[in-house]
Parts: sequence; C-alpha cells; structure tokens
Amino acid sequence: MLVTTLRQQTMMTMATPNKLDPGIGVAFLGPAGTYTHEAAQSWFGAEAPWEPVTDIRDVFTAVETGKADWGVVPVENSTEGSITVTLDAFAASSLQICAEYLLRIRHCLLATPAIFSYGGIKRIVSHPQSLGQCRDYLNKYYPGIELCAVSSNAEAARLAAQAHGQETHDGVAAIAGHAAARLYGLQIVAESIEDTHDNTTRFLLLGRACTTSSTGKDKTSLLISAPNEPGTLFHALEPFHRYGVSLTKLETRPSRRTAWSFAFYVEFEGHVLDENVKSTLHALQTLKLEVKWLGSYPQAMAV
Repeated sequence: MLVTTLRQQTMMTMATPNKLDPGIGVAFLGPAGTYTHEAAQSWFGAEAPWEPVTDIRDVFTAVETGKADWGVVPVENSTEGSITVTLDAFAASSLQICAEYLLRIRHCLLATPAIFSYGGIKRIVSHPQSLGQCRDYLNKYYPGIELCAVSSNAEAARLAAQAHGQETHDGVAAIAGHAAARLYGLQIVAESIEDTHDNTTRFLLLGRACTTSSTGKDKTSLLISAPNEPGTLFHALEPFHRYGVSLTKLETRPSRRTAWSFAFYVEFEGHVLDENVKSTLHALQTLKLEVKWLGSYPQAMAV
C-alpha cells in the first residue's frame, strides 16, 4: 500500500531556494548559530521569522502543528553517517521533504579569553556528531579531557560563553562554527579541527505539502515497512534494479511496532513523476510492503 497520495499538481518550485517565503516561521535545531541555522538561511535569508527549538523532533512538531510553515533538520554527515533521530521521526510524521542542502562543516574550538587565566581547558562540549567529527584532533591535542555531548553546537557555545566573568572559571570550551563564535563572543582557539577536509552535512527542508516539479536531476525518499520474513529486503530492492533506478541511500531502522521489525529508509535518483520511478512504486505496491512517500526534490549541488 502506498501510504501517501502522490500529488500530480506542482505546489512549489525550488529553482530559486534562497527566495522562499518563510511564512509564519522556520523551525530549526537551535539556539541561533547552529549549522542547521546556517543551512536554513541558505533558503530564507538572515531575517526570516525563526523558530529555534531544542530537539530535532520538535522541528517536526512545530511544522505539523502549524507553529511554523517550514522546518530544517540535519539528516546525515559525510564523516559520522546518518542522524538517526531524523530518520526515525519520519515514521510518525506527515511532513514531506521539499529540498536538500549540503553544507561544508568547518569546526572551531571556542572559549572565552579568561579560560587561560583559570587553568586552561578542562572540559569540551559539543553536539555528539561534532565530537565524533573531531575525534582525531581531540585525541591528539586534548587526551584525557572530559568530552560532554549537548543538544547543539550553538548550545555548546552558549555554555562556554557563560563562564566569562565567573570568579571560578570551570574550563569549558566548545566545538562550534564561526557564526557561533561571533554570536556568543568567543575566542577561536583553533579552527578547521575536523578530521576530514571535506566534512559535509546534508540538511532537509520540511513542509506540510511541497511537491516539486521534475527537474531532471532529482531525488526521492521513501520509508518502506516490511514483515520480518526471508527475502523481504531482496524483494523490496528488486524493482529498483528492474527499472534502472539508482539507490543513493539505504538505512535500516527499528519500526518500533513490534520487537525485531524494521523499516527501510530509502533514497534514490529520480522524481515521483518519472516513468521509471512510477513503475518502481507500482511494483512495490504489489508486494506485502507499506511504502510511505516522503518527497521528491532537486538534488543539492556538491560543495
């Protein structure tokens, strides 16, 4: 069964993503100064009515309930892999993917100037993905230093900035970007500390109804739920091979319906209105699968 009705009507064109109307608001993983905030500004500019939230799931909720018209979430990083909380949120959400954006991530180690007057760096805070993306640097220059995961890079910068002016500085430094350094008044101790030179995060733009027209260079995302039976994955993937559809991502996630049942997050090249994609989706419907269409959208250009 194809859960989401495939809309033939074009509701939005993403040819000029930097000129999108933000509507009543744009929800993103906050606070201000996160990489998600930076990605969101690529679509809406700097002066949009922002709706920062503290958790990726809250981005989905804000758009679903009408608190915001759009949501921006990270979905995967080239070094650390998928953001599983984003993939899992699609299972219970009615939102659609409208566009994607690739952001080159350049991490900095940030602290207040006062930190060095109070014994130096004793603890480094950041988002768990960022800590992973800087693992080699941290092991080399800060072995044994306490590493603490927080909800976002900007939240890490905010915590480090709180130490400024304290009589007893607790030695907190943060891993975040240049924007967070400027916003929270922090000194850049070291920059470009990510372990790989092409460290890139992919972000998704979410909306309640945002089907795009085919551009000839598109991607489509599906969530496929299947019974735990021999050959299930083979049968789910065979139509893609049969109709020449190129998969770009396949991720297995617990369905959370029953123990040891799974859902497959699938991305592939092509648009839902392309003939070979139509044939693939039709073939999937003949199987004992639940297929949820998450959106067709223009492929982001590599950075």
